[in-house]
Amino acid sequence: MDLHDYIDTLRRRWRLVTLCVLLGLAGAVAVTTLMPPTYTATAQLFVATSDEDSGNAYQGGLFTQQRVKSYTRIITSPAVLNGVISELGLNTTPGRLADKIDAQAPLDTTLVDIRVSDGSAERAQAIADATAVQFTKYITAIEGSTADAPPLVKASVVGGSEPPSSPTSPRPALNLAIGLLVGAVVGVACAVLRQSLDTTVRSTDDLGTGLGVTVLAAIPPPRRQGAGGQIGTTQRSEALAQLRTRLRFSTENGFPASVLVGGALPQEGRTRTAVDLATTVARPGQRVVLVEADLRRPCLSTALGLRHGPGLTDVLAHGIPLYQALQDWDEGGLRVLPAGPVPADPGTLLSSPDFARVVRALCSDADLVVVDSPPVLSFADAAALAPATDGVLFVVRAGRARRGDAERALDAFTAVRVRVLGAVLTGARAEGVIAWQPPSEPGRAACTQVPDAVPTEQHG
Repeated sequence: MDLHDYIDTLRRRWRLVTLCVLLGLAGAVAVTTLMPPTYTATAQLFVATSDEDSGNAYQGGLFTQQRVKSYTRIITSPAVLNGVISELGLNTTPGRLADKIDAQAPLDTTLVDIRVSDGSAERAQAIADATAVQFTKYITAIEGSTADAPPLVKASVVGGSEPPSSPTSPRPALNLAIGLLVGAVVGVACAVLRQSLDTTVRSTDDLGTGLGVTVLAAIPPPRRQGAGGQIGTTQRSEALAQLRTRLRFSTENGFPASVLVGGALPQEGRTRTAVDLATTVARPGQRVVLVEADLRRPCLSTALGLRHGPGLTDVLAHGIPLYQALQDWDEGGLRVLPAGPVPADPGTLLSSPDFARVVRALCSDADLVVVDSPPVLSFADAAALAPATDGVLFVVRAGRARRGDAERALDAFTAVRVRVLGAVLTGARAEGVIAWQPPSEPGRAACTQVPDAVPTEQHG
C-alpha cells in the first residue's frame, strides 16, 4: 500500500478510527478517575569527607563521588528502613517500604536525592525526612574508623521537610494525550487490517484495478419517492448517459448489436441496469429491444406493467412468432420481449441454438438488443446465453459483491470465449460528477422511467 492507499483507507474507515480514538479517550478518563492520587516527597543529602585539609579536598571529592553510588542502595536496605518504621510507627515491612522509596545520585555530584511516593502528602514527607535522618546515623556508624576518630564521610540533610502540594499521579493531561495517541494508532491499525482483509468491491478502483475490467459507469441509487427534480437532470441520468456514450465506443462500429447484462450473484442490480440502459439508449430515437432471459424468476412483466401474453419461452418452446411476443413500452422506440411462463427446464431451453437465432432476428430489426440474464454463479444460464450476444456488460453492486465472486463470474464468461465490454458499478457513492443519493424505499420503482407501482428488483 502506498500513501494514497492509506489515505483512501482512512477516508473509508474513518468511523472505525474515530470510534477507537473515542474509546482511547474514554479509557484515559476512566483510568484518571479511578487511579488514587499519589504524592512524591523529596529529601536531599550532601555527602562530604571529614578531612579539613584543603590539599586533600580534590581527592576527597573523588572519594565521596565513588561512595555515593553505593549509598543509593544502602538507603533502601533494612538496616536503614527498620529505623524509619520504628520512628514513625508504620505498619509495614522494610521490603514494602523500599518499594515506595527511590534514591539517586546526580552525576558528578556528592548529593543523594531521596524520593518517596505515597497516597498521603504528609506521610510521604515524613518518610522521606526520617529516611534521610536514619541514613545519616547509619553512615556515621559504618564510616567511623575508631571510637574517638571522626568518620571518613559524613552526610547532612540539605533539602526536604515541606510536603508536596499537588499529586504527581494521576496526570490528566498526559493520560488524555496517551489515550488519544493509543486510540489513533489502534484505529489506524484496525482500519488498515480490515481494509486488507476486506474483499468487498466498493469503488471503481476496486473494479478497474482489482478485477482488471474497464469501468463504463458508476450509477448511484435512484432518488427517493417524492424527492423532486426531473429525471433528465438527476446525476443518476448523467451516469446512465455516460454508460450509453462509453458503450457506444466499446466497439469499432459503434453500439454492439446485442449485449448481455450479467452479474455474479442476486441483488447486483442486473435487471434494473438492463432497463435503464435500454430506456437511455432508446430515448434519442434508437430502436432498442429488451429481452428478459431470466426464465427462473421473471419479474419484468409485472415491474413494467406489461400485458399478459406470450414471451421468450413461447417463442423458443412453441414457435410463437416474435412479433406476437414483443410489446411496446415507454414513449420511445423500446420494445420488450418478456420471459413468459416459467419452463420446466430453463437451462436446456436457453442453451439451444434457437435462442441465438432469436437474438439475430431481433438484431436485424433493432439498433441494440439488451438481454437480462440470471446471476452467473447461481445458474449456468448466463454463460449459455452470452455466446449469442456481442459482449457482456458486467454489473457489480458496490458494498455487496465480493472480489472473489466477481472473478469467478468473469472466469465463467472467459471460459465460453465471450468478450466483457465493461463493468457497471451500481449503488455507487460519489465519484467524480456522480453523487450518491439515498437508496429507494422497498416497494418503489425498480427502473428509471417506470411508474411508481413498479417494485424494487428482488433477484437481479
